[in-house]
Amino acid sequence: MDTNDKIKKMNRKIYTIGETFVGAGGSHLGFKEIGFEAVFINDCEKEYLETIVFNNPELKENCFIINDYIQNINTKEILKKANIKKGDLDVLFGGVVCKGFSLAGVRDPNDIRNTLYKEQLRLVKDLRPKFSVIENVPGMQNLKITSSKTPQKIKDKITETWKMIDKFKGIKSDLTKKNLDLSKKELQKLEEIKERKKELEQLLLKTSISVVEDIENIYTDLGYTLYKSKLKSHWYGAATNRERLILIAVRNDLKIKNFVFPKKEFDYDLDKKPKTINQALKEIDYKGKNNPLKDNDNQPMNHSPKSIARFKLIPEGKNIVEVLDKVPDELKISGYYSRGCTMRLDRNKCAPTLVPGHSNFPVHPTEHRSITVREAAVISGFPLNYKFFGSHTLRCEQVGQAVPPPMAKAIAKQIKKYLDNL
Repeated sequence: MDTNDKIKKMNRKIYTIGETFVGAGGSHLGFKEIGFEAVFINDCEKEYLETIVFNNPELKENCFIINDYIQNINTKEILKKANIKKGDLDVLFGGVVCKGFSLAGVRDPNDIRNTLYKEQLRLVKDLRPKFSVIENVPGMQNLKITSSKTPQKIKDKITETWKMIDKFKGIKSDLTKKNLDLSKKELQKLEEIKERKKELEQLLLKTSISVVEDIENIYTDLGYTLYKSKLKSHWYGAATNRERLILIAVRNDLKIKNFVFPKKEFDYDLDKKPKTINQALKEIDYKGKNNPLKDNDNQPMNHSPKSIARFKLIPEGKNIVEVLDKVPDELKISGYYSRGCTMRLDRNKCAPTLVPGHSNFPVHPTEHRSITVREAAVISGFPLNYKFFGSHTLRCEQVGQAVPPPMAKAIAKQIKKYLDNL
């Protein structure tokens, strides 16, 4: 490094970030690449933290690492151990747990996970970051949940009813695997529960609250202005079209009149087309250092003969539902198939959202197996040498739950523009 480069580095302003629900570090990678330094990170899963720290070893020396639930985070301890003052933190980023908001779930209005955003906002209140970022599934935007005005009797009935619906989903799933259906008595019971659910949803209209509206109201009370947008990962260089709801709150004393979200860099209607699955997978050296025998994350699953036979019937870019009439009865699971390993990727397109969990990763474009952890990670925008820790299921979850690094980088780059002008 010559003298001029050293001077530039010394004069470069270092921006700080604190991260909750950090997972494998997808958001961390994006902000790190733009020059942000993490002063604290948090996750309740020790394997997730093992992943991010192994791949970012500087965190051991320069960062306060919190392996605990967000409810237990002590903000005074953060200020002390991260060596920052209230109001100094540039960015607080939180990929708040989304299972309660996901359209793929039962969306229980009384799910305790739906209120973890309040814990995130508690940190905002105590730390006073310049920018507060919350990332979540788009379904968060239209979810209404119980409030303090909702009678406890109604809350109890909601919990009981939604649990029963979830239980029936499990029973039905087990039966369909055996090519069986619910009995008449069970079907009648399920219809009764669904009717009860409709009645409770009507009662809730009077006392429920919109999650995003509540977040905006709390930010307003805290002296922040909230900006909302849905961003797609392939716009910024990932080979997946995963869409996320991004909420960015800006502290009012910064006098930023209008925050503008990052523009699309790649899309089908632009000169620069999105990265395809084929382009992403070509980055993997299957015969060299990324050989499956050497790279634990690139080892294919050991599928059953029936699963492999089923995969062979799925054309590239299609779901098994589209060719169900060609599937022999002995290979059918049920008349209904969700996305995941019943869908084969199209090598010339982006991947859909890679749902956490190995059983839901889609089928490889040309091989008769689900994609590996490494393949999913590269599609999402993780570096080729990024190592994941934990069981196979946990490693899949880390990739599926992560903010794709290219999207995080675009957000970080945009926030830095505003920080540079303060």
